[in-house]
Amino acid sequence: MLSQLACQQASPFRAADVPVQDLGSHQFDPEREFPESSPLQLAVLWTKPEETGLGLLHTLRQMGIPFFWTHRLDQALKHSQILLYPSVDGKTFTPEEAARLGRYVEVGGTIFAQNVFAGSVKPLFGFREFSPSRGRHWVSFQSANDVVFRYLDRPEEQKVRLGSEKISEIFWTNGYSPDPNAKVLANFEDGTAALLSKTSGMGRTYLAGVGLDDVTVRNQSNRDFEAQRRYANAFEPGTDVWMLLLRAWYEAYTPNWIRLATIPDGKRSVLLLSHDLDSEASVPLTGDYMAMERRRGLTSTLFMQMKYANDSVGPALLSARNLEFLRKAKSEGFELGSHSVSHALTFNKFPKGTGREIFRDYRPRIGWGSKDYSDGTVFGEVRVSKQLLDGGIPGQHTIFFRAGHLRVPPTLPEALERCGYEFDSSFTAGDVLTNFPYSLPLELGMTEDTRIYEFPVTMEDEEAPGLAGHIDSDLSVIGANADNGAINVLLVHPNDPGNKVPAEEAIIRRLPTGVGASDLATFAHYWRARDHVRWLVQPSRAPLELILKVRAAESVNGLTFEFQRQIAKADGIDGLRLEPHRLILPTLTAGQEVVVHIRYAP
Repeated sequence: MLSQLACQQASPFRAADVPVQDLGSHQFDPEREFPESSPLQLAVLWTKPEETGLGLLHTLRQMGIPFFWTHRLDQALKHSQILLYPSVDGKTFTPEEAARLGRYVEVGGTIFAQNVFAGSVKPLFGFREFSPSRGRHWVSFQSANDVVFRYLDRPEEQKVRLGSEKISEIFWTNGYSPDPNAKVLANFEDGTAALLSKTSGMGRTYLAGVGLDDVTVRNQSNRDFEAQRRYANAFEPGTDVWMLLLRAWYEAYTPNWIRLATIPDGKRSVLLLSHDLDSEASVPLTGDYMAMERRRGLTSTLFMQMKYANDSVGPALLSARNLEFLRKAKSEGFELGSHSVSHALTFNKFPKGTGREIFRDYRPRIGWGSKDYSDGTVFGEVRVSKQLLDGGIPGQHTIFFRAGHLRVPPTLPEALERCGYEFDSSFTAGDVLTNFPYSLPLELGMTEDTRIYEFPVTMEDEEAPGLAGHIDSDLSVIGANADNGAINVLLVHPNDPGNKVPAEEAIIRRLPTGVGASDLATFAHYWRARDHVRWLVQPSRAPLELILKVRAAESVNGLTFEFQRQIAKADGIDGLRLEPHRLILPTLTAGQEVVVHIRYAP
């Protein structure tokens, strides 16, 4: 029998007004957004402007690689590295332009390309033939063979799955037959080359047989072909290996490279603490977790289910007592996020709704076993839960969401943005095959981002044998992510504190060197501010000196730059922290521009 999540006519709970904004367009011109500004930039030569390049944009921005976007070959040839994107066919270059690319490599230039088909550049990229297929499922890297594999030092990184073998046809790949002078750096399971390299004169080319969109943003949108090897509580870098490969390529072939680090304050990684409050029994027990975290100088992000009536799954969670608990948690510095209204197991199948859903008349129905739902909408879950959190807790402005059961409908990014959210944590890192935050694409597609940032869950407590049973393996995952500068999101349901509080504390206590801990919301603000930072490097008149200019669109703390060369001195702003190959900036306010003068060691 279905029971109803119906609010009473005279409700004691206050619902805030949550305006629903127009979505608008997020499309932009990458050439205008990412102009040429520094000789240290990687040149992206846009060979097909009708394609968005979202996968490459995600990769370069997440990895902190300086780049500019152009369709002009003349402009690209002035830089030491060119990335041809998204493909090269017989119409891309004239014979004279192909010859110019060849001369560019001969004198020391480096090119990375994907899906090259043009016969005129076969000798340059080192292949005789190519074989398109939708039936390839694995890539194996020959990781000892090249500098681009600098970060791929674990078994999970040296062989990655493109899709489940149970699905006979996935996305298109191109297997290459190398010429005698090319080096095979990776193979598909059918023996054809997935990655080639060829030296010509003083320079080098790289050629991949996979499209970056298919192995990055496709995974991030959860539109992959079940490529994950584990859902959670494991190191799954199936997306990250391609981003790390390009990061290593940039660092290997750009003299005196500089990169914007992923983690603030010179850290290697960070453990981000979060709890899902989705049962009546768990709410009062959350205090045990909070007390432990406060003892360690930490807080966490609490995702609260805002269920306001009894149903067949359990009692209502919205009560005067629970609201008072949330008010106290907020006053103690704990960030609050929404965990939906109904916590529906079928939320991923909910219709979008109208955007007019309000607390007074939003009445989703829940069947026994929480598998039968009706009358629920994505807008209802997102908007009404925010109305209740913002209305019931003074000063609350809910900007973080996590879906019940981590079930994500395609319309969630739109609903979140239009209702004023800024961040989401509804996917697992295993499912989207990445351990880095990223911009969440509209409709979970592959062409247009929303303003929502996704922070995938790395580890959770419900998989057997429970959190206490996989502390060591969790720490191994954290160590693997730290080697790559990636994050670790921990989800703990605040029940069974006798076992799980000591387990969480043990993980915090045993974190690897250089790994910090924080609540999820604080890091989310940092990541967005980092993504909006604009910076450039200008040479100075002195041979060992340069100028770093940084503009912050919003307040950001601990912004860190990494350098190939050792830094001897840096000045220009108070509060700079200097390490041999790292520069850490003080807090920058929104709109602030700083100029840092840097001198390298001889």
